[in-house]
Amino acid sequence: MAPFAHRCLISVPRLGRLGAALGLALLVQACGPSAPPGPLTMPLADGREQTVRVSPFTYVVNRRERGESRPGVMLRVTRVNARDLDYSDGLRAKKAVEAYCATFNRQLDPRAVGRFSTPNAWVFDGDCQ
Repeated sequence: MAPFAHRCLISVPRLGRLGAALGLALLVQACGPSAPPGPLTMPLADGREQTVRVSPFTYVVNRRERGESRPGVMLRVTRVNARDLDYSDGLRAKKAVEAYCATFNRQLDPRAVGRFSTPNAWVFDGDCQ
């Protein structure tokens, strides 16, 4: 099945071969797959929390400015309702950030570098693009 479902409400009247060919051309043009949705506007980088679910855990992602000495945005990830994140949970944290970016029809910047940050969080220096 196509990734983007569509509906076609065009009916072709009985007009012979020429009418059928014309109707088919209109049908194909009108019922083609729709374009993928564009990226949504990112929220302000003010540290507001957003919860994302990456099975089997729930994570909280904060998007905030890095600071005056290092301009740019960072994404901070913590885990909810489970043991805290530790140094070995980098891949899980990255999947949570990717899910966060996907909620805005965006991808995580491939240059975003993650690092473990105390207390019990992963921080990614980069943003969704």
